[in-house]
Amino acid sequence: MNKHLYATTLSTTLALNSCSFAIAQQVPPIKEIPMRQTGYISKSVPLPPVLSDDAVKLDAKQQKGVTLADQWKNKATLPFLGDDGSVQFIYGTTLPSIVCAPLYACDVALQPGEIIRQVMLGDASRWKVSPGTSGSGENTVAHIVIKPSDVGLSTNLVVHTDRRSYNIRLVSKKDQWMPLVSFAYPDDTQAQWAAYQDRQQQFRVRTVTAATAASANGDLNFDYQIKGNSVRWKPVRVYSDKGKTYIQFPATVKNDQTPALVILDAAKQEQLVNYRMVDDRYVVDQVIERAALIRGVGRHQERIEIVRAGSQT
Repeated sequence: MNKHLYATTLSTTLALNSCSFAIAQQVPPIKEIPMRQTGYISKSVPLPPVLSDDAVKLDAKQQKGVTLADQWKNKATLPFLGDDGSVQFIYGTTLPSIVCAPLYACDVALQPGEIIRQVMLGDASRWKVSPGTSGSGENTVAHIVIKPSDVGLSTNLVVHTDRRSYNIRLVSKKDQWMPLVSFAYPDDTQAQWAAYQDRQQQFRVRTVTAATAASANGDLNFDYQIKGNSVRWKPVRVYSDKGKTYIQFPATVKNDQTPALVILDAAKQEQLVNYRMVDDRYVVDQVIERAALIRGVGRHQERIEIVRAGSQT
């Protein structure tokens, strides 16, 4: 090799090494990025606490409130299976707890006609909710679709509607989840029964008023024969007005002890007839000529016949 070329190459190499050493002395060592910041969590890497230390001391009033809330949250009121396959919680009896899983959607159906006003999540960064609807008109059902981003999460969901407020606990598991959730509403059931009783009371008032007026006008016909053995439910009297027949039972007879009523034609063939129980009597939507009251079957059957005077026997 040419001595001049060798000297030049050696000089250049020494200069580069010297420069690299100088740069290495100036560049600070690379800091190790905690695994949590990269999106991966390792049990071997200690993580800083997510929340601050719980140093707040509760006074007697605050502790009592927390205790009462825990009693409601931990009530052993279990959900049940609805007719549509949904997991149904009884509204207001305890804190509903919905289990969801990543990559799946939990669907929460509210009461038909209910309108969602506001939705709030305790952990909005790792849980997502979106609205939906099904049905139409008065039967439109509002839905809340819930998706967690990871497993092992726990938070709560608050939903305000035009009828009520929901507070729901959310828990995420890997493979366990509830596809459809709905609610049963005791207040609505009680309101339906109250409306039914009100309608029955109004009907009784109209019936008594009509019967009283018919009796005052001499329009009630009590000329009926009651034939049969002395069974405990044997009617005490039968009468009719211009459009209905009334079959009154003893006051000691309960609803589950009353017989079935059929109309008998000229050939004594049994035919069904519309009637309903009002207080202690059957109200039949026609003036009957001949009928039978039947309870039981076979040798133990109890039977009473009712015949209007003047009808063909």
